[in-house]
Amino acid sequence: MTSENWLLRNHLPSIANNYCFQLWKKYQFQLKITAPRKTKLGDYRFRTSIKTHLITINSNLNPYAFLIVYLHEVAHCVTSIKHGQGTKPHGRYWQHEMILLLDPLLQRETFPKDIEKALSSYLEAPKATSCAHPPLTRALRRYDPPSNLVALEQLSEGVEFIFQSRRYRKLKARRTRVSCLEMGRDRTYLISKLAMIQPLGEQWEQ
Repeated sequence: MTSENWLLRNHLPSIANNYCFQLWKKYQFQLKITAPRKTKLGDYRFRTSIKTHLITINSNLNPYAFLIVYLHEVAHCVTSIKHGQGTKPHGRYWQHEMILLLDPLLQRETFPKDIEKALSSYLEAPKATSCAHPPLTRALRRYDPPSNLVALEQLSEGVEFIFQSRRYRKLKARRTRVSCLEMGRDRTYLISKLAMIQPLGEQWEQ
């Protein structure tokens, strides 16, 4: 087994390992597994100076989340190769490639039923990130390791919590975000209802 295949094997569902490795061989991109980043799960770049495609993925993703992010970034690479660097990042060409890449895995029942159902909905119009599709985000999080963090949407109104090292109180929920009061500064912010936070009270919805 090559070192590249071993690297993927450490992060993917076993049924998808060979498929993902073959994509790596076919499209000849560089792959880096990085420390967790707050602003993104993965990314794709074309390094013009050395004419190399580079994909990076956060190391802390569960196997199903890692697989979806991997295919998301490979779809960018394939789109770039087929249609050029000027192609709209998440336009119809990328959407087409993302669907093609996921289809063989869906045919093989690679994902648990709840993720598969959410993916089917997501693929009707793939988004710039799986986080932009709440049903898929919720389904994927069910397979994360145990943690003291929960989604903001699970908290009752009035409960205090820590988010990015700051303390807040949950106020009114909107469609996709929640109005939250930062304690000690009396400033109100809108935070995604899917943001992972640390509750400070015992009374919160589960």
